[in-house]
Amino acid sequence: LKLQFLYLIGGALPITMSHADPEIDVASSSSSSVRTSNGRNKRIAVYGGAFDPPTTAHLQCAAQIVHSGMADEVMIVPCGPRPDKPNLKTSVLDRYVMCQIAVNTTYSTEFPVYVSDAEVGCEKALATYDLLTALKEANPDCDLVFVVGSDWLQPSIGSDIRNWRSNDGPTGKRLVDEFDFLVIKRPNYDVEDLALFSPRFQWLVMPDGMQYIDSNLSSTEIRTRCLGRIQFENRLQSIDGLVAPGVLAFVNRRGLYNGAPDGVRYSRSTLRSPRAGVAKSGSRESPRFHSVPAPTAEQTA
Repeated sequence: LKLQFLYLIGGALPITMSHADPEIDVASSSSSSVRTSNGRNKRIAVYGGAFDPPTTAHLQCAAQIVHSGMADEVMIVPCGPRPDKPNLKTSVLDRYVMCQIAVNTTYSTEFPVYVSDAEVGCEKALATYDLLTALKEANPDCDLVFVVGSDWLQPSIGSDIRNWRSNDGPTGKRLVDEFDFLVIKRPNYDVEDLALFSPRFQWLVMPDGMQYIDSNLSSTEIRTRCLGRIQFENRLQSIDGLVAPGVLAFVNRRGLYNGAPDGVRYSRSTLRSPRAGVAKSGSRESPRFHSVPAPTAEQTA
């Protein structure tokens, strides 16, 4: 099955994304070479999450992974629908587009941060083990490292990556045994010894003279501010500067996070032309978008 379109802020840009299986070619999504200048395999940090929406903190984190030298590239992977996030109402395609806008309007052309469409066609998010296994099988010449916060390494409060599951049952143990992890310290979530989880875990460490710039900005805070009705005449003023300008425009034009019922997505006029069922020219309800059937995938989280 092939998805033949990508919509961007009220328009459409023809592309081709194959979702017949989860084998995503990381190398083709970034640069042509899977090896570095010194001949070793390219090390790609897989940065997964909901990104609902992507914030400046997400972009800052991805940039600092590159700055650290602990990965050659960063691949941002917006997840599909997640059972553990019942409030995740924004479609994966919306979140994928916002990530693309954020990356392509924030970094310079050659900066090695990219966005993967790995889960755009999935009915549910892929389990982390399933995603990394598929990526590794498709890209045997790349070394993958999964980005995780130290808040996922807290067994005492029931947050333990080793207990993660997939459709095949518990896969957390295999996950930490088979893949490398880059751990980012989260405030108030200390870990005494990473090796207790797996010898394949490493802290993100900045080079000498550089300090990791932390941020507690979350997507939850962005959504909360969008729903606020105080202090600002325009609800989106409260998130200006906290998301990329293009993302702000996309949120506005798509009517995201405005608390409207499902199906009422647009912040501007939804008046239709006299011909029944046909949206006005240029409307974000253009039939060329809504007539495309939703893709399906056999892989579920």
